[in-house]
Amino acid sequence: MESRTQYILDAFSDLRQRIAEHAPFNQPELAEEELDFLEKWDNLTNKIQENTHDYTFDAQEVLSRFIRCYANLVPLIKRELLWFVGGECLHFLGDEEIALYQQLEDHLYELDNQNKSYDISKEISALRGTPTQVH
Repeated sequence: MESRTQYILDAFSDLRQRIAEHAPFNQPELAEEELDFLEKWDNLTNKIQENTHDYTFDAQEVLSRFIRCYANLVPLIKRELLWFVGGECLHFLGDEEIALYQQLEDHLYELDNQNKSYDISKEISALRGTPTQVH
């Protein structure tokens, strides 16, 4: 799986685990709206794993719905996920973030052209000047 797709899959999986610790997703019985949302999320995860050509559209829809409906949980989203998914999700990023992620894109493009392998998480941390987290 291409590194960007793997990053998106990992970020969505991480976010799915993290929201399960917070209301309303931590309730023993979920409302119909939450069940529907999680079903769409799981379908999206399958599409990312299968690397379907249109998974980014579904990812934009899921993230946008998440932001609209569960604003209190938005801080759990890795900001770069909004960038990588693109589309409507870019509206949720500030100008400084967009500039940072554009730098990241330029850097990844250079690495790709040099046929160098890389870990997107490490490249993001390096660009931000923050230590890399061990998972």
